[in-house]
Amino acid sequence: MRILSAAPVKKCRVLGLLHDRILMYHGTPPRDAAALERQLRLVRLAFPVVSLEKLTACGGNGRARVALTFDDGLRNNVHVAYPILQKLGLTATFFVCPGLIERQEWLWNHEARQRLLSVQKETLAEIAAGIGAPSAVADAIVEWMKTLKIAARRQVERQIRDATPRFTPSPAQREEFDLASWDELERLDPDVVNIGSHTLTHPILTSLTAEETEAETRDSRLALEQRLERPVSVFCYPNGDLNDGALASARRHYRSAVTVEPGTVHGKGDPHLLPRYAAHPRWTRRLARRMVLG
Repeated sequence: MRILSAAPVKKCRVLGLLHDRILMYHGTPPRDAAALERQLRLVRLAFPVVSLEKLTACGGNGRARVALTFDDGLRNNVHVAYPILQKLGLTATFFVCPGLIERQEWLWNHEARQRLLSVQKETLAEIAAGIGAPSAVADAIVEWMKTLKIAARRQVERQIRDATPRFTPSPAQREEFDLASWDELERLDPDVVNIGSHTLTHPILTSLTAEETEAETRDSRLALEQRLERPVSVFCYPNGDLNDGALASARRHYRSAVTVEPGTVHGKGDPHLLPRYAAHPRWTRRLARRMVLG
């Protein structure tokens, strides 16, 4: 076993602070608004906050910078995070799924999880057995669904809907999982929020054929640029899952793309495999450790 001395480890940590970072947020419901503002104030004190495009386009003159990203295009990002960004003079990227906006649907994993959580334990066990899931726990079922090919996953979705006919989202659930509308996205100040592509309908790209992957990747950009009349040059892989086909498609249609792998952004890194640190308004201490020691 090779043992490193304490001095080199300390040096690596200091040097690590010279590298840029990208933060990955998801939902920002009203209950987290105060915590999100406190956290972003601390981030702003520690690092210059720049757009994702600027971070990937040029170096920071030796000083580490941070870019903020929000996945899934949720309405609470518009109603909660956006005013905070405006107030603090910050910029961010919202990754959205135009195909779901058109249908006024939730992300499939959000819908499946909430439907499964709406039933009694015995009913959940029956549903799990009926769809062939290896577990009768809602979160575990959704994770298993992510491993299925797209046709099989959609069949399981239909079975879950059929098994939960009385499910109606509560106001709190809608506040948590509704997507932003086109009108809401169009009203966002482009100096505050840049719009990125998160595919058309948020499939797991590794579950698709090459042709399906290309359509989800390419057509998302076309739809966003046509509807919002903004250039769209950044992409986010749903769930962070990708293969050679997804990577090649992202390279064809976008200037850069982000993953869910943690790490700092190096000047010579692959612009289509950008790492991000998972962030949550209530994880300030955990986030600080990751960003300093990462």
